[in-house]
Amino acid sequence: MAPTDVAELLSVTNVATIEAYDGKRYQVRFRMPEHKQTKRRGFRTKRDAEQFAAAVEVQKYRGEFIAHRAGQVTIGELGPDWLTRQSAHLKPSSLLALKVG
Repeated sequence: MAPTDVAELLSVTNVATIEAYDGKRYQVRFRMPEHKQTKRRGFRTKRDAEQFAAAVEVQKYRGEFIAHRAGQVTIGELGPDWLTRQSAHLKPSSLLALKVG
């Protein structure tokens, strides 16, 4: 039988840990679907941290969880496409400076 609400889901999985740090902020430690532990810091209230933890658990349960780092792209990956788009509105001399530099 599958859990139907967030509270029931969290009581079954119970994988997120919420801790205070620096006396003013909270962090959430949780496991990603690959079972690697990670954390997210900077929550102002414990309630915000709990809501984040609940949202992560629901996303994992539904198969919708995407790790934050998976969405990061390097400049090297973005550069060639950006340079191609610049050729539409830059003078050839300006474009040459971008390609060389």
